[in-house]
Amino acid sequence: MKEKHFVATGYVVQQGKTLLLLHKKLQMWLPPGGHIDEGELPEEAVLREIREETGLEAEIASSRRRPDPQAAGVRYLHLPNHMQLEDIPDHPQHIDLIYFCRVVGGQARFDPRESEAMRWHSLAELAEDHIRDEVRETAAQAIRYVCGADEAVNRAA
Repeated sequence: MKEKHFVATGYVVQQGKTLLLLHKKLQMWLPPGGHIDEGELPEEAVLREIREETGLEAEIASSRRRPDPQAAGVRYLHLPNHMQLEDIPDHPQHIDLIYFCRVVGGQARFDPRESEAMRWHSLAELAEDHIRDEVRETAAQAIRYVCGADEAVNRAA
């Protein structure tokens, strides 16, 4: 049985586009993400990875049950939009918790130790050949999810 690691990934959305990074080792356009450190919550990990890899501060747009229960010691966490099992060549499998997020601050920049480039992608740009199907589909879902939630908030205001 192959070893498995938990990771968290964030599709970061701003103004109808999502940010993808050209991963240095894998040579693929991917959203920011990485391993969940021991003692770290998945939602803490995804926000940390976004900050480290992009310079952006983000918040999770994915749902969270509210309000927290009255019972002491219980807190509801954000639900990942989905989870997936990933086979990485010459690495343990990744159990990836995928979150949809929105930008709340910071300046976009990439870490050249991990990425070769970064680029915001609109729905139309996601159709380009440089993006894997799975990333394309999830990125489009993230844009629709976050922009739809933002529109609902704006209508309610």
